[in-house]
Order: sequence, then structure tokens, then C-alpha cells
Amino acid sequence: MKIATNSELAQRKPRWIDFDAGQLVSTEISMLDLLKQFLDKLAAVVSGEATRNESNNIRELAIWKNGVTL
Repeated sequence: MKIATNSELAQRKPRWIDFDAGQLVSTEISMLDLLKQFLDKLAAVVSGEATRNESNNIRELAIWKNGVTL
């Protein structure tokens, strides 16, 4: 599951990003509301909802990757 801390990136790359955590600083959403959205998304993925990379048939894995994955 790809989580963006940069809302601009999340908007430009909707096929890559599963969750936009940058909303916390770019919108008026509270941390508690954003946490609820994140937990709802996490629960959906754990329950079988495909992540963006799975929907695009990309199976590579990068754990704790910082920066751009090429």
C-alpha cells in the first residue's frame, strides 16, 4: 500500500497512490478524521480490496523505501 505525504503527488499519480496522508497539512481535515479514513482504507485492503499496484499488476515490493522507486 503506497501512502503519500505529498498531496500534490497523490493528485498527479492517482494510479500509484493508495492513500493521501498529506491531507493533514493541505486541507482542514483533523488528525482524528484522517486517522479514521486511513484505518478504513487499511481495513478494506486487509479484507481483500486491491491496492493500486495490484490493480496495475505490479508485484514488486519495497519495504520502508524513501524517495522514488524506479
